[in-house]
Amino acid sequence: MKRFIWLSSIILMLLFMGGCYTQTPKPATYQYSTQQKMQAAYHWDVLAEDVACQIKMNLKKKGYLNQPVYIRPACGAPMGPCDRHYETPFDEGFYDLLLTHLVRQGMRVSNVENNALVVTNKVQVVYHRENRLTRTLRPGFMTAVGALASAWALVVRDAYEYGGGGAKAAALAGAGLTGIALYDAASGMFTKDMPHSEVIITTSIRDYDRYLMRKTDIYYINDADYWHYKRPPLPQIIEVSGS
Repeated sequence: MKRFIWLSSIILMLLFMGGCYTQTPKPATYQYSTQQKMQAAYHWDVLAEDVACQIKMNLKKKGYLNQPVYIRPACGAPMGPCDRHYETPFDEGFYDLLLTHLVRQGMRVSNVENNALVVTNKVQVVYHRENRLTRTLRPGFMTAVGALASAWALVVRDAYEYGGGGAKAAALAGAGLTGIALYDAASGMFTKDMPHSEVIITTSIRDYDRYLMRKTDIYYINDADYWHYKRPPLPQIIEVSGS
């Protein structure tokens, strides 16, 4: 009977520890998530370097590597038409960073649009009003919890009725570990720490009326930083007449 109690405790712990944890997408910094989160200008630089590499690879593959490219300036960038108070920090920063990386890549970068491949960037801010969960309950989770709790109750009962001190300690330790793991799994399933804001950044290259490349990236951003990417409405002019 003691051997049965020990064996039951070990099997239940191993089964639970091996199957209770699942990883789901959540906002995180680079290299730790299926969807990355932009939190600094350095991340803009990382994206600009990746886009520059993609541009060079695509143009080389399609035989356009020796043709000059022209980055159409975003609002607020040098030489770009821009209405007053209409620029965004990302537009300006990404223009300069992409230009720098293309020059470093040895690309022929032109400062005029004529006779050049045109590189354009588009940014869309997406805001989710509703809170979202990082994890959700899987089908059968509550049933499994109930069955596991019942099994541990039997193990602990038998340990106190038939087992010695070692069997009792093993049963209690296993039940305690299982309870802690269940709490961790359940609390993680109901975590509401996801940001409400995302950005969709698309880079395109055109040769007259034909697209040579399109690259789209999606990132989480801090909710308070949405204004880095979203252009404010144009200021309105109100005429005030004297009374």
